[in-house]
Amino acid sequence: MAVPDFEAGVNYWQNTSADVNGVLGGYGEATPVPRLDATSSRLLILSLLPELSTIPAPHLPAASSSKASTRPSRPFRALDCGAGIGRVTSTVLLPLFDLVDLVEPVPAFVKQAKKNALHGGEGWRSLREDAGDKRKAVRVWKAGLQHFDPRCPGRPVDAAKGTVELFARVGREEPSWPAKDAEPREVGVQEDGYDLVMIQWCIGHLSDDELVEFLQRSRAALRQTPEGETTGWIVLKENTCKDEVDRIFDEDDSSFTRSDKAFREVFKRAGLTLHRREIQQGFPEELFPVIAYALR
Repeated sequence: MAVPDFEAGVNYWQNTSADVNGVLGGYGEATPVPRLDATSSRLLILSLLPELSTIPAPHLPAASSSKASTRPSRPFRALDCGAGIGRVTSTVLLPLFDLVDLVEPVPAFVKQAKKNALHGGEGWRSLREDAGDKRKAVRVWKAGLQHFDPRCPGRPVDAAKGTVELFARVGREEPSWPAKDAEPREVGVQEDGYDLVMIQWCIGHLSDDELVEFLQRSRAALRQTPEGETTGWIVLKENTCKDEVDRIFDEDDSSFTRSDKAFREVFKRAGLTLHRREIQQGFPEELFPVIAYALR
């Protein structure tokens, strides 16, 4: 079976319009897809990390609801993998998290993500000076996921095979982030680990081995308690094909669509436990079924 050619995939997307309609394959703002996707993702994340909520949960008893609405004062951190132009960062992550890293290999998308961070609406507004003490921050990294180590974002996995470039940093000053010209340093997962690693509509460009290794690196970068308990989450949200097909190769963008069974096998190889599995509702019938997996 054919395997993804990463550079061919980057070239395909480089020639796609750097807007929501382009990154979603024609299912842009004129369709229900972007809003349905963002809404379901935010609800899933809030169910996994109820401490992100700033209001009491109506379905919980009063005591539990009150506890869940008390947001800790520390910054919450997220990683947006295969971020494109930052659509998920703007509509899903910045409304919930304080610090977001975006990773994207396509040059045109990286440039547009920076423009959106500087001038965009929706969640991007939280990066402006007029956000006051609620001002947030993002970093935009130009890299393929097979080269990116969430535990040490500025250092490529193997410098002989690929690079990682800090392309932009927008928003408030964040002391836990090294200066742009400083030596990369490993993240202390108890203080600065990611509360969420979000992977959506991008992982088909990696082979199974590359995906397993990236998931393992992501797991190592999740936030932990002082006792070593992992409190962060990996959410992988992707198109899926039928189990009997296993996977479908798209020659146009050189990517896989994996089956639910194939994903579960990858998760097992990576040593991850599947805690939640949700099927996206409301998308047009002609699209592949989309499944979100919550993993640790």
